[in-house]
Amino acid sequence: MRRQSTMLAAILIAAIFGSATAMNNSPPRIIKQPPTDELLFKVAQQNKESDKPFIIECEADGQPEPEYSWIKNGKKFDWQAYDNRMLRQPGRGTLVITSPKDEDLGQYQCFASNEFGIATSNSVFVRKAELNAFKDEAAKTVEAVEGEPFSLQCEAPDGWPKPTVNWLIQQSIDGGIKSINNSRMTLDPEGTLWFSNLTRDDASDDFYYACSATSVFRNEYKIGNKVLLDVKQMGVSASQNKHQPKRQYVTRKNEVALRGKRVELYCIFGGTPLPQTVWSKDGHPIQWSDRITQGHYGKSLVIRQANRDDEGAYTCDVSNGVGNAQSYSINLKINAIPYFTEEPDFQNAAEDEEVVFNCKAAGFPEPTIQWIHNGKPIAQSPPNPRRTVTNNFIKIVQLTKADTGNYGCNATNSLGYVYKDVYLNVLALPPEIQEAPRDESTVDGRNITMRCRVFGAPKPQVKWLHGRKWLTGGRYNVLPNGDLSIDAVTFPDAGKYTCFAINKFGNKTAEGSLEVKEHTRITQEPQNYEVAAGQSATFRCNEAHDDTLELEIEWWKDGQAIDFDAEARFVKTNDNSLTIAKTMELDSGEYTCVARTKLDEATAKANLIVQDVPNAPRLLGISCQADKAEIRWEPQGDNRSPILHYTIQFNTSFTPASWDTAYEKVPSTDFSFVVQMSPWANYTFRVIAFNKIGPSPPSGHSEACTTQPAVPFKNPDNVVGQGTEPTNLVISWTPMPEIEHNGPKFHYRVYWKRDIAAAPWQSKEIDDWHQNNIVITDQPTFVKYHIKVAAINGNGASNVSPEEIVGYSGEDRPLEAPTNFSMRQVTTATTAYMRWNPVSPESVRGHFKGYKIQTWTEKEGEEGLREIHVKGDSNEALVTQFKADSKNFARVLAYNGRFNGPASAVIDFDTPEGVPSPVQSLDAYPLGSSAFFLTWKKPLSPNGKLTGYKIYHEEVKGSYVSERQEYRKVIDDPRTTRAKIVGFKPNTKYRITIVATTKMGEGAVNYIEKRTLSDANLLPAPPTFTWEQLPSDNGLAKYRINWQPNTEGHPGTHFFTKYRVKGDSQWKRMNDEIGEDYQIIEGLSPDTVYEIRAVSVDGKQEMESAAQEIDTNSVEGPIMVPNENLANAGWFIGMMLALAFIIILFIIICIVRRNRGGKYDVHDRELANGRRDYPDEGGFHEYSQPLDNKSAGRQSVSSANKPGGGGGVESDTDSMAEYGDGDTGMNEDGSFIGQYGRKGL
Repeated sequence: MRRQSTMLAAILIAAIFGSATAMNNSPPRIIKQPPTDELLFKVAQQNKESDKPFIIECEADGQPEPEYSWIKNGKKFDWQAYDNRMLRQPGRGTLVITSPKDEDLGQYQCFASNEFGIATSNSVFVRKAELNAFKDEAAKTVEAVEGEPFSLQCEAPDGWPKPTVNWLIQQSIDGGIKSINNSRMTLDPEGTLWFSNLTRDDASDDFYYACSATSVFRNEYKIGNKVLLDVKQMGVSASQNKHQPKRQYVTRKNEVALRGKRVELYCIFGGTPLPQTVWSKDGHPIQWSDRITQGHYGKSLVIRQANRDDEGAYTCDVSNGVGNAQSYSINLKINAIPYFTEEPDFQNAAEDEEVVFNCKAAGFPEPTIQWIHNGKPIAQSPPNPRRTVTNNFIKIVQLTKADTGNYGCNATNSLGYVYKDVYLNVLALPPEIQEAPRDESTVDGRNITMRCRVFGAPKPQVKWLHGRKWLTGGRYNVLPNGDLSIDAVTFPDAGKYTCFAINKFGNKTAEGSLEVKEHTRITQEPQNYEVAAGQSATFRCNEAHDDTLELEIEWWKDGQAIDFDAEARFVKTNDNSLTIAKTMELDSGEYTCVARTKLDEATAKANLIVQDVPNAPRLLGISCQADKAEIRWEPQGDNRSPILHYTIQFNTSFTPASWDTAYEKVPSTDFSFVVQMSPWANYTFRVIAFNKIGPSPPSGHSEACTTQPAVPFKNPDNVVGQGTEPTNLVISWTPMPEIEHNGPKFHYRVYWKRDIAAAPWQSKEIDDWHQNNIVITDQPTFVKYHIKVAAINGNGASNVSPEEIVGYSGEDRPLEAPTNFSMRQVTTATTAYMRWNPVSPESVRGHFKGYKIQTWTEKEGEEGLREIHVKGDSNEALVTQFKADSKNFARVLAYNGRFNGPASAVIDFDTPEGVPSPVQSLDAYPLGSSAFFLTWKKPLSPNGKLTGYKIYHEEVKGSYVSERQEYRKVIDDPRTTRAKIVGFKPNTKYRITIVATTKMGEGAVNYIEKRTLSDANLLPAPPTFTWEQLPSDNGLAKYRINWQPNTEGHPGTHFFTKYRVKGDSQWKRMNDEIGEDYQIIEGLSPDTVYEIRAVSVDGKQEMESAAQEIDTNSVEGPIMVPNENLANAGWFIGMMLALAFIIILFIIICIVRRNRGGKYDVHDRELANGRRDYPDEGGFHEYSQPLDNKSAGRQSVSSANKPGGGGGVESDTDSMAEYGDGDTGMNEDGSFIGQYGRKGL
């Protein structure tokens, strides 16, 4: 450490002085030196190892180059007398001992001198490192008793530094070793291994316990004191073998440690079970940290880098549940080797100036300070009347060149010393700028320092210019080292800056510049957030910064940067927002948005509170009384959302697997509550806490409370009398749960009687408490009854009278249909006024519910009918569910609680056309700054024949909507479900309305509000398109290209189409289509494959779709053949000749076939089927027809074979189609031969 600080000082001084002082004379300065305490060396053992050289460092700089000398043990040391075993590094004072010997031990110190002074190094004690061997002795066997504390002593060998002692386990077979790591075994600093208690596993059957001594410097260890441990087993089980805590090893009562060193306090106790140790300091629990920790499973307290604040009384309390707890206290005192609180510095000064060397040190015991001048105590240096010497400073005034020299401060106490050697160099030099101003950049509002480090003797005065203006006072401050400090920089501060240094020997200038950027700021800060656990939380952070600087946004949690790769739930989105998915309670904390450029940063903070359900309450106890219980509990934390109330739940031996609510909302300030209990039950209770997030887990359940039996306190609820058949009465109720039985032998008693004078009560006992109804048969249809159900147990009937209710026996189907059902008037396209005669009450045979009007249309059919319910006290209704522009059918019927009655006669009537319902799924997509692309679906109910659509638009300003205007384009094709509308203002909100129309007018409206985009030109997303072929009037192909903008991204403002013949390199471009979403391409050659693309446009930005191929192999309409006369075409003449030849050939074949006569296929086929009624004359018998319809000769084979067809009259539907498959068309040769084949073949 001493060498590092000396080197740092050398580098710093060199940077300050630079080239201006490199050629100036200066006293020596130590830059490398030995440590202050000791230096170890290793002496080679004969024939076992080679020599290990070591060095004693000493190096200094100065001008002229210094010379070196050494002292050893206070006397001049002539290292050259040690022949080749000791060398000095060239140009340095460092000694190299190549072959260390025992006689090299001693105290060494180095001196570096030139004509201007003598520098002194640290004094170091050089010592030999060694490690002796264990006594050579055989392994010994030690007996111990199971369960008792035990120890193994290590007789470690001597060595320096003191060897590190450990106990190991060494295998007896192969000699392998392993360390001991067991909570029952602890090593004290003197090398004793303590067993808190012995177990059978500690017996060394196949291994030794061995002690090792290690020298870290020598990289060497020795093993000895091998022990075989024989554990004698007790006659009791391990669980019964107990010993109270017993002290084994503790640190001495008054312990002293050194500042900055590691301290370990021991408190080792044995016992069974294993004792537990609790540490405290000055009566307060230890605040554990990375610096103060526990070691050896709590049996020691470790303090790293001890300081004076660690002094105090440390107490360990030890217990294991057996006997009395043990306690031991250690008073820790911290001493300190001297250390500087203020070090002297190297001084360069001019003549007639004054200098002060300050030196202050601390330590315990208090150190004494001694000043050194040129290697000797300052009292031995020549007297100087201009020099004042005290313990803490030396002051020299009116400097002269003779004052140049070395001064050292040495602080010493009984534990050690600290020393620093510096020099005073008296110079006479003109100003020199060692660090000139640089070209600096900063942001407005910040402070900045323009560097200008100067050197000269006497010390130069430094002034600054900004342009031509001298900077003095206010926001400008010239620092003692020459730098210029500017507070709260503004934009006018930008420009050139000049540093001007002057003393009596001359002056020097240097220039730099300052560039001022706009500071970074956060325009939208993240807001504090409360969220329920499991939900997402989002923090937004918008900023503004200088456009010429690159910006980075970072997010921090509780002062630590968030690692988004390691925290998958934390996501930084494209707009730099922070989203936390599936939040948990540990996510609560402070979140910071850091907007950083290379010049500055801005931060904004917000707190996230993740609220969760409360922790389960802790049940403290329960007090049971005859019919009530008091439950007591305490909350265990609300997880950042206050508890609103508590709910007390219970279960009983009747329902042990379920919990019911005893009281739902106990105030959050109450921690006890009294609940009522029913007789004859075993109760257990638990408590649940509620906050706004939800319920906590339940507390543990209480002990059971038991109550005595009593009569029931109530009767069954929901008693109903309602027949399920026309001849029965069903009495039902809700069964009473066991908790309401209040005693054994629980049952129901059901009472009923007719609603007639002097009718007696009838009753029935129901022993099964689960049963919820009884059926009473053979009752008249739909008559009135009085009913009640009582609860009874072994202690008697309920203490409240059962409620008497009215019921009815079963309903039957109504007998009458409404008459004179008529449609009085059609009021709208879907509404008509209907009327009928009511039915008689006695015909209903049940609870009269009213009437049902059933309606359907010709298209729907009766299976698609709709029902309109009408109250029973009405005989007319305005029905609104008819279908417009349709023939509607309707009928009416009466109904009761179970059945529909017979329906009236069906009537029919026509409804006129109406206006449509609203269009469906209306959406609007902005196309740039002045257009929208609309899509919709047809109305669910057209209510007639759609004739088209109308579009309206209104400008929306806040809550104000301008006058509605009809869009200039009317859509008269009802198949259209999309449109492009144009002519709107940029960045303006519009309400766009669309209505469908029939000949009756406009339907219901549907509208959407959307905003047009700004004028900024954005790159459109890739579009798609569809195409359809159109009829052509000139023989060339014609297609409609339907543009489909990309609504997932930026769609663009309009489009155009380009196309080419497949394989060509050049595309043909259509004009931009501004007002429509389609374009017509015409004049395409037939039988040609074209490639077509749709191109979305926004300003100068264009994006093409994928290409689609269109094959124009068929053209709807006449085909134009250019440059060829059809009459002269060779292919046409050849085709006509071939067609004439084929026609002549067909005529000849037909004549030949007809001349075959009786051998015609049909004749043969009918003879085979038994027909013999042909006349004798020649000709085509199968086509002859009798003169009257009574002739049997008219019957065909197929009709004769029909059931009942023998001799019967031929059907009027007979035809030649019956001989074939029902088709009487000719074959290709003009005959009917193929049509008379047998069916089914």
